[in-house]
Amino acid sequence: MSNGGASLLRCITEESKPLIATTCEPESTRALSRSHKLFCPNCMGLVQYNKGRVKSSYFSHVNLECEYIGSEPETPSHVKGKELLFGWLKSNFSTAYVEYEVHLPETGQIVDVYVRHNDGNYAGLVWAFEFQHSNISSTAWKERHELYRSAGIQDFWFLDKAKFLKFSSAKGADGARLRKDLEKTIFNETGLCYFLDLENEELTIDFNFRTQTSYVDIGRGKRVEQSLIYHDPEKHSAHLNKMKLRINQEFRFCVMVSNDFEKYMEPRLSFIVEHLRQAEADRIRQLLSERARGLIKFARESYGDGFANRLREIIPESKEELHDDVLNLDNSAFFAKYKSIVETSLSNLKEYASLKESTELVPRYLFKLANLTSFKMVKYLQEQGSLSLVDYLSAKYRDKISLVQYVYDKHKPVLDFLPTRRKDWVNEKLGEISWELKTYAKEPDVIDYAIEYGDLKSIDEVENYIQQVDEKIVNYKPTFDPEDWDFEDNEDD
Repeated sequence: MSNGGASLLRCITEESKPLIATTCEPESTRALSRSHKLFCPNCMGLVQYNKGRVKSSYFSHVNLECEYIGSEPETPSHVKGKELLFGWLKSNFSTAYVEYEVHLPETGQIVDVYVRHNDGNYAGLVWAFEFQHSNISSTAWKERHELYRSAGIQDFWFLDKAKFLKFSSAKGADGARLRKDLEKTIFNETGLCYFLDLENEELTIDFNFRTQTSYVDIGRGKRVEQSLIYHDPEKHSAHLNKMKLRINQEFRFCVMVSNDFEKYMEPRLSFIVEHLRQAEADRIRQLLSERARGLIKFARESYGDGFANRLREIIPESKEELHDDVLNLDNSAFFAKYKSIVETSLSNLKEYASLKESTELVPRYLFKLANLTSFKMVKYLQEQGSLSLVDYLSAKYRDKISLVQYVYDKHKPVLDFLPTRRKDWVNEKLGEISWELKTYAKEPDVIDYAIEYGDLKSIDEVENYIQQVDEKIVNYKPTFDPEDWDFEDNEDD
């Protein structure tokens, strides 16, 4: 992509010494230019030095255009904007590497002012400071913004205030803003929008707006509604010397602020942090989804459809336990750790089906104790280990099983009576004794009534309830009291 013959502020000599067009010594630089000893720091093409009476000094390619993204044609305003940003960065971050017009091989971009921090509070951070004087579409800006983000670089965009910050000319609209697509896009994407005043060396930061609606007379008794946008508060500009960078350590994200109005920015800064958290959560979810699909595909190819389908169910149910391993382990490492887990889950499903068909007391009770959802929980399956489902449940619920077996063996004659009566009536009576004794089986048998005793605390509690069942249900005798009824005397007087 050609930069359209853009000029350069920086070049290098044969010895890789950098020269800045606006600060280099003119005569010696002209001599180097005539001797063909000046080069583009990005493409290493030959450049020449240009210095006139009106236009600021600059370097330009001799034969070919430089094929990098993001450089706009050099104008006095663009040069001045870059110089102001460069000077501010050099004075505020003396230990950082700060340079004009650095080419990024990974994205093909040329950064107006590039900053790399090697130590201190900002160690490891890389910034791209861009001054935008020429018109650019919001789509083009988004592309460049995404390229920077993909390279792990935070980009700061400073719009030329004289060109981009506009106000309404409507009657009674003093101070009302006309916000164009580019500034709104930058504001929505990054949370703030910066405007640099080249003449006053002042920075304006958009961070909060309010809309004011009024009605305007247009003649002949007609009025129209008018909505005007104002920045709130009105003061949101300060000299560059009063600006500072504030960092959020959670995301290592930085914003420009000023002591003059920083306190008013707090709600917006909190919003930016929440937006970053949401964006990070979305990124992790997408990454997890992509990684999970890759693991399932590998499982299908390596272990078959049944295994892959089971893994597909386990991953979302155990997302907290699997989160880090899904993200960080390669296929081999992941399945070395979890292959047996998936196999145990598949085996549990088969055992669960056989328990459901059993007519014996303990298997029937184990079926009730088992939980299909648990078979998809990694924590449950890890606890089960190499045990079969029956052995695991039998060990885990030993006391419950013992209590149910006791009831069934000792009090079966009492329980045998219950299926002979209507279920609703029996459940109503059992509920009067204890809600724990009620069964929800469609057509309960003796075993269904017996296994409801598994949740009791002791044999003494069992004996107490069985005695009540015997008295209130098995040996239930409806009482009849004539005084409860009125009888009509049909005898003749």
